[in-house]
Amino acid sequence: MIFSFSASTFVVKIAIFGKLETISSNFKETTVLNINSETEFENLIRQIIHQDILTKRSDLILLTNKKAVDIVICKNQPKPTLFFLEIKYHKNNHGRLGFGQGKGGGFQPEILTKRPDFFENNLRWILGSEDSDFFYLLDNNVLAKYLQGGNVGEKFNGIQKKLFKDETGICREDLTNQLLTWVSSN
Repeated sequence: MIFSFSASTFVVKIAIFGKLETISSNFKETTVLNINSETEFENLIRQIIHQDILTKRSDLILLTNKKAVDIVICKNQPKPTLFFLEIKYHKNNHGRLGFGQGKGGGFQPEILTKRPDFFENNLRWILGSEDSDFFYLLDNNVLAKYLQGGNVGEKFNGIQKKLFKDETGICREDLTNQLLTWVSSN
């Protein structure tokens, strides 16, 4: 039996027939993420944004379509701006957590290499892993510490899995609060 504590939740994890189940106390209800793919993880993030952020901020719009990044949030105010989220989800059977289009190409590797100011402020990465029920919200500086090989190159680029051990994961409520703070500060 493994006990996990957070500031607002007491969680007990037990193995039942080889599956990890989460039981929470009456303080707060916690759900097992039960995610099977990056697409499902992205859909969960979109759901969190719809339910927990857009309901509090009528000046924000979540775009459905994507091309350059996974999620775009538009801030409709006298000084409008855009916020970008890159979503990555690690599955053990994939062996790696890749980004870009392969062989060094794509939008993500270019941003991490050239480091434009706009994306330093307006891009965040949300990572998840099938080994964890937590979210990992990172900026480009923190993510860059975990690039395989230490940099972006003309190869298949990846993110080291040790990120999930070194960085602190956050629960849904903390993810929501940190995202709201981020979009409010710009």
